[in-house]
Amino acid sequence: MTRTPGNPTPEALGPDGTVHVDAEGARVEFRRRYPCTPEDLWSAITEPARARRWLGALHGDLRAGGSYELRMGEDHPDADDVAHGDVLVCEPPHVLELTWSFPGERTSHVRAQLEAAGDGAVLTLVHTGLEPAAARGYGGGWHVVLDQLDDDRAGRPVRAWDALYDERRARYDV
Repeated sequence: MTRTPGNPTPEALGPDGTVHVDAEGARVEFRRRYPCTPEDLWSAITEPARARRWLGALHGDLRAGGSYELRMGEDHPDADDVAHGDVLVCEPPHVLELTWSFPGERTSHVRAQLEAAGDGAVLTLVHTGLEPAAARGYGGGWHVVLDQLDDDRAGRPVRAWDALYDERRARYDV
């Protein structure tokens, strides 16, 4: 079953993503346009000081073969909102692929692909291998994170997770 609140085309990208659930598991996919170059967007995603403004504390070695830890709440390694994994592919400023391990969940896979699009950049984010029960939460969660990235790239104050999550999660009723 696929839940697609919006069905964006490359010409008219919207904020909504898709959530697909089948016997293999769940997949969440977003395609968003940002008002910057792919190089600037790559920097916002991979440089710890910039990622902290909208995503959380990023630690590790973002190169193929490296590992990372993303502390999305407090900057403590033993917190319950810390994702970690291995860097599978790192091709600046176009592709970043990671394993994603989150407490209490099976390891999944995240791929971020960036490309130039007119006077901006398009980010395609695909998270696969999720437990079906987690699909709705990841749909809402990635939606919020990408909204926060948009706030940061547009120079607006980054809205708080708690102010956005419940409404965004409700869009992905799978």
